[in-house]
Order: sequence, then C-alpha cells, then structure tokens
Amino acid sequence: MTALLVALLVLLFSLQSLFLKLFSQNYDNPDSTLTSTVFSISYGAFAGLATLAIAGFRFAPSGVTLGLGALNALMLLTYTTAMIQASRCGSYSFQMISVLFGGILVPMVYGALFLGESLNAVQLAAVGLMLVSFVLMNLQGLSLKGSSKKFLLWCLALFLSNGFYGVLLNLQQLRLGGAERNEMVVLTFLGMALLYAVSQLARNPKALFSGFRMSTKPLIFLILCCCVATAAAHMMLYVLTLIDETVLYTIDNGGVLVLSVLYSRVLFHEKLSRIQLVGIAVAMASIIMLSL
Repeated sequence: MTALLVALLVLLFSLQSLFLKLFSQNYDNPDSTLTSTVFSISYGAFAGLATLAIAGFRFAPSGVTLGLGALNALMLLTYTTAMIQASRCGSYSFQMISVLFGGILVPMVYGALFLGESLNAVQLAAVGLMLVSFVLMNLQGLSLKGSSKKFLLWCLALFLSNGFYGVLLNLQQLRLGGAERNEMVVLTFLGMALLYAVSQLARNPKALFSGFRMSTKPLIFLILCCCVATAAAHMMLYVLTLIDETVLYTIDNGGVLVLSVLYSRVLFHEKLSRIQLVGIAVAMASIIMLSL
C-alpha cells in the first residue's frame, strides 16, 4: 500500500511539472516575465483556499504549526525567487542539480544530526546512485564557465530552500503525530502567495493585476497544475508518516526527474542522449534498491 502511495505521489509531482511547463509555453500575456509571478500566487492561493474549503473553514493551528508553516512559506518564496533569478544568469542544468541535491541531502543530514535517523548500507548506496543519475541526466549543458558569484549564491539558495522545505514538513508531522495537516498546507501555500503578492505589489502593482489576463488554454493548464499540486502537497504530508523522509525524497525527486525526461521525449519529441538513458537506468536501479 505504501509503495502505491509513493508511486502516486511521484506521478502527481511529475504532472505538476508537466502542467507548469505547458502553462509557461502557452502563457499569452504580453508581459511574459509575469509567468512565474502569476503561477506562484495562483498555486499558493489555490492550495491554501481549497484546503480551507475542504476542512469546512476550520483553522486552528498550534504554535508549532504556526511557526513551521510561516517558515515554510518563506522557504517556498525563497525557492521561487531563486529559480527565477538563477535561470537568468547561469546553467539551467547546474541549477536543477542544486535543487535535486538539496531535496535529498539537506533532509538526510538534518535527520542524521538532529533526529537520530540513519540509513543502512544499501539505502546509502541507492542515495549515492540517485545523485549520480541527477548529474548524468543533466550533464548536457552542465557548465560553470563564466558563471558569476551571484548565480552560485542563487543556486545555494535553491539547494537550502528545497531541502528545508522538506525538513519543515517532516518536522511538523513528527512534532504533532500527523495532526494539523490542513493547517500546515494553508500556512505554507497561502502564506507564500501572500508574501509573493505583497512583494510584487511593492514593485509594480499594475503589472501584477494585468498578469492574470490570459486565454483559455493557459488558464486550463494553470488550473490543472494547481489541482495536482494541492493533492500532492496533502499526500506528501501523509506519506511522510509512513516512510523515512530521505528514502521518500530520494524516490520522489528521482522518479519525478525520470518521468519529466520521458514526458519530454513522448510529448515534446525531445531526443534523449545515451548519457540521459544511462542516467534513467541508474535512477531506476536506485529506486528498486530503496524499495526492497
């Protein structure tokens, strides 16, 4: 049962990435620079408000959830901002490796140092293989030549924010024994949307409102992305109570990357290099080892 839930979680996150790509490609507002702003605010507001509605607008977070949820909203804001800034000034492949490595290594180190968690030899080997697969699948275009210190700092922000996002989700569930999931989702996502909206309003309020003008096609992809992302966020909090966080994040990050590469081949007719195929094989071997 747990394996099926993890597989569904990977599918949901991969569909989130797919629908986000389709939204970005079809976003037809005259100011294309607002793509990330519109997505982040829509995604956060949808996830937060939908969760409130499903819970019957009952919202009673404890101090623990309130603090961790606010911190995670800040992590999401940092992650989104860093993704935008890093993409403007350096290698996208290195940027993605920073994201993926952070999503696995930060929770693993935190768990070992502060929660007394440890992996056995097979699991450690599987995590190592998954990290190797990330490099192989992003090897094309991987170069730091000419990269600025600013780019490296943004990549560090991606590494830490993606990692601590997972740490804070897991910590909230551990501290409260799986309770207050709805409150954690609301605080994390609605908080991120509010922070992003305030920062955008401070810079250019007219551009913020005009950014939501789009045709039906990108709007459909945006709604689909918000729906699967909201479902994935809730499922992540539940599955974290069933499986070690490092194992979960390794399978999740690796599985999503593999499916995203396959989507690119099937739906967008992008050619796969031999190195990428080797990377997929290594990632699958890692997932199989972690599933034993």
